[in-house]
Amino acid sequence: MLTRYMLFDVLCILIACLLNGATAAQIIKARQGSYNLDISGCGPIEKKCQVSEDSLEILSCALNNSHIIKSQVPFTCQHRIWSHQAELLDNNLLDYKLRESCQDEPTILECLKPEEYAIDCVLKKKPIVKNRICWRMINKIESLIFNDWQLINNFLKSCFDDIQAHTCGRIPPDSRILSQTQTLKCLQGKELHLKPECQSEIAVLNELKYSSLALDKIVFAACHVDQSIFCPDEVPASWRMYKCLLHHKYENSMSKTCQDLLFYDQRSVIMNYKMSKGMVKSCKEDIRKYRCRKGIVEDKDVRLAQILLCLENVSRDDASKISQNCLDEMNDHRRMLMNDYRLSPELMQNCANDITNFCKSVETGGKTIHCLMDHARPRKRKEKRISIACQKSLELLVQEADPGEDWRVDPILRNACKPVVDKACRKVIGGSGRVMSCLMERLGTDLMNPDCENALLQIQYFISRDFKLDPQLYKACRYDAVTNCKAKLQWADASEHQSDKDPLILPCLYNFAYNSKHRGILQPACEQQVKRVMRQRAVSVDLLPEIEDTCIDNLANLCFENTGKGEEIQCLQNKIRVLSPKCKEIVTNFTETQSGHIELNAVVNSNCRLPIERLCSTELKSKKEEDDVLECLILHKNNPEIKSKPKCRAAIEHEQLISLKNYRFTRKFKYACRSYVVKFCPRAQTKSQVVTCLSEIVRNDTINKRKHTIFKDCRQQLRSQLFQQNENIDLDPELSVACKEDLSLYCPNVPHGESAALECLQTASGKLSKACKRAIFIVRKQEFTDNAIDYHLITSCNHMIDMYCHNIESTKVLDCLKTHRQKSDFDENCNIVIVNRMIEQNSDYRFNNNLQSFCNYDIRTFCSKIIANEPQDVELQGKVLQCLKVKFKENKLTTACENELANVLKEQALNYRLDPLLGKLCNAEIQTICAVPNDSITNSDGQVQECLKTALLEHRIVSAECAREVVQIIEETEIDIEADPLLERACALDLLKYCKDLQHGAGRRLKCLKIILNDGTRKLEPECAKELSSRLEMYRYVAAVNEIEGLSDMYNKLSSSPSKKYILVVMISMTGLIFIMGLYCGCLTKRSMYVRKK
Repeated sequence: MLTRYMLFDVLCILIACLLNGATAAQIIKARQGSYNLDISGCGPIEKKCQVSEDSLEILSCALNNSHIIKSQVPFTCQHRIWSHQAELLDNNLLDYKLRESCQDEPTILECLKPEEYAIDCVLKKKPIVKNRICWRMINKIESLIFNDWQLINNFLKSCFDDIQAHTCGRIPPDSRILSQTQTLKCLQGKELHLKPECQSEIAVLNELKYSSLALDKIVFAACHVDQSIFCPDEVPASWRMYKCLLHHKYENSMSKTCQDLLFYDQRSVIMNYKMSKGMVKSCKEDIRKYRCRKGIVEDKDVRLAQILLCLENVSRDDASKISQNCLDEMNDHRRMLMNDYRLSPELMQNCANDITNFCKSVETGGKTIHCLMDHARPRKRKEKRISIACQKSLELLVQEADPGEDWRVDPILRNACKPVVDKACRKVIGGSGRVMSCLMERLGTDLMNPDCENALLQIQYFISRDFKLDPQLYKACRYDAVTNCKAKLQWADASEHQSDKDPLILPCLYNFAYNSKHRGILQPACEQQVKRVMRQRAVSVDLLPEIEDTCIDNLANLCFENTGKGEEIQCLQNKIRVLSPKCKEIVTNFTETQSGHIELNAVVNSNCRLPIERLCSTELKSKKEEDDVLECLILHKNNPEIKSKPKCRAAIEHEQLISLKNYRFTRKFKYACRSYVVKFCPRAQTKSQVVTCLSEIVRNDTINKRKHTIFKDCRQQLRSQLFQQNENIDLDPELSVACKEDLSLYCPNVPHGESAALECLQTASGKLSKACKRAIFIVRKQEFTDNAIDYHLITSCNHMIDMYCHNIESTKVLDCLKTHRQKSDFDENCNIVIVNRMIEQNSDYRFNNNLQSFCNYDIRTFCSKIIANEPQDVELQGKVLQCLKVKFKENKLTTACENELANVLKEQALNYRLDPLLGKLCNAEIQTICAVPNDSITNSDGQVQECLKTALLEHRIVSAECAREVVQIIEETEIDIEADPLLERACALDLLKYCKDLQHGAGRRLKCLKIILNDGTRKLEPECAKELSSRLEMYRYVAAVNEIEGLSDMYNKLSSSPSKKYILVVMISMTGLIFIMGLYCGCLTKRSMYVRKK
């Protein structure tokens, strides 16, 4: 009775709906909203399955029992079961079943919209479901729907009404048979009464040979049109055809049905490797031999990942242990993993939000995976990264797919880099990561294209986080990693996540490879591979996990604008003082290592490749010292070839600037000077402060002729650093800060390099600020102490040094050049530099090492007050030299000092510019009376000083200060003939003939010539006699001037004295007393004379 009432109820609803023009699908939806399954009258099924009230439980029970029971289930009962199965594909039923269970899963709720094909969307999103209740419900529905629902979708739409009308819904006797085989037979018996659209769909299924089609061939049926389009040369329904279809899976012209069937087929393979006939056939023996199913019962599914990791573990040790067919299948399946992120349940679940946030509009075909990889790397802009869970899933995927071993398994990398491989790596044998290594070597070259570079770096980001993913590195360093770095012996362990395994193996190996203390511990092949890897990965901080993971916040906040190769590292180095403590420590250690290994400097390597090969080939080949190449580049920084490459020059100067932040950033300097820094400069913070501190010690030892406190190796490094600083003012922080405003005022357009800015400031020395003067004084003092650090002198006089001074110690090269500068073949530019240096030397005795050394006692004895009253860190404007000249006239200097001062006076006599005081006091006379046509700074004929002397005799000098200075010059020449080079030159033969045994100084040789001049028996050379007579006349004139000036000075002093009245009274009294005494003495004398006469 109950059954009759229910049938009546259904019939009423059908009639009502038909009268309103409703379709069959709407009829189903109209059933009370409960979607209950009625199995009354179904015999044994009714007894077994009616115990449950859940329609899905009843349906599951009914289907299972219909396949078990040998006797046929009544057609009417089969039709009801079939109808309920069909309802599972209806959006309304799915909404009814899933909305409550999946209310916490927005992605599933999104699939329940009317415009979506709900079942397809739900099943594709199932891996990302986290709610267990929802997941179980979807899983249950998936197990109950038609096993070929993707293929029969159009059939159901077109034939549903006819199936209902003729009660043709049938359940296949075996679950492995396609779901509609029996239903199709029923409809074919009633073909004349079917709708045309249903007849058409039946014809399509017949064309596919649906009734005889095996379940595992359903893909070919769904792709029957696509086979002829994409794979016309392959045998239909063959394994090669299947692979061909997979290859074209993401073509836009492939039908959606075919794409979906291929996807679901691949996903089933991921969950159970046995679903892949190719893997089972080709790898069966290898899986058994190497026990890849260990711990799993025979009838339980084994995920593909476990099999791949097991077989890869074997192939890492020896690829020949795995059959070639199996290796090929492994590559195919690894390629499949990298093609579609939806095939990885972990990726789908852990990266769902990240895909929505970052990669929502990105297509499949590997693009989504690479999009996620790109967002795993630290952003140059302030963007969010993917979640940690998503990153771990990506790490696992990269391990399973292992693109480091074969680049072709990654479709994005393969498509982007194939042109590069064809051109740059065509001779490289594939496998073992060799092609990947070749691509890494081409980063930054003209052969690399942007798409390939981007895809390569995205993959390398994950490979760099596990040393085992680089086949060449793993093979060479496996033993060392286990013995020295506590690595796991096995390549992969499916029970462990990659991120938890050996995270610091590469940093450990890197420490052994680059730390001199551990040199020789690693095997040579391993050390070579570590250096290769570090060289290749230095292009990006992303590939240096130890830095990137520690400094990620600093990178995001401080370096988000630095996007070029190696620029992130440069940014961290530039801002090292403001980094977090841990990041600062890591960056400091890396910079120390980088300073001694140019291969770790991506910016220098990429921008200076050709200059290194051409200018530093010897250093590159010899590799005696690992930082010789960088030193070579610094030495040739101003070479035209490097100057033509601004990026290369900037990279070199960056290294120089970075090295100033810490003396340890220059490897040779650190090892040579570390003990002296600790001992003498413990408070020095920067390298420039260390250099200043140590160079002062070296200078004092040099001047005082003491044994050097600092050994040669460190002195050489100091010299190298000072030479670099003097080349570019920016490399001397103290100087650049002190003279910043002066540079903008007096040298605004002068480049800072090639010592141009320093020389410009020196020419404006009289106008500079006090701070700038002090800073330049320190630099000049260093340069004159050691001429080898005078960049402008060394570079301008390079050829002259090679010609005349190649055997001279580089610290004293200026003195050597002075002696040769008058030669006819001497370079004029070099001569100009030398004269400028001589002018500077005469401005302060501390710039003249010889004068300072030979006159040390005299300066302390006669000029100490000048030194005490003047600042110690600025030029003395020639005051000490003037003091010595006074004592020179008085013949009070020691012999050594007198001789050295005579040399100075000789140079000044030949070139008046070397006497700053004379040039200042007699400037007007020089410009008017003694102007020389085409005069130059190097003019050393002595004519200007001779002209001034003549002008003095002729009373043409107006300025009293100038006249006094010329008088002093004449007096100096009277003391030593060497101070009068023109007279000495004219009388050279006579001096050699008559006065060769006399010592220099005290006017001895001049007196000798005077005697000969007045001796009638001996004669001087005519030119000498003429020149000497002229000089004697000058001396007499000067003596008379001095006498007059003596009385005049006395009068001036008396008249200006505040005690002049007192002095006048005393003088008158003294005169009167003398007069009275004279009168008294006169009287006595007169009386005495009178007595005598008597």
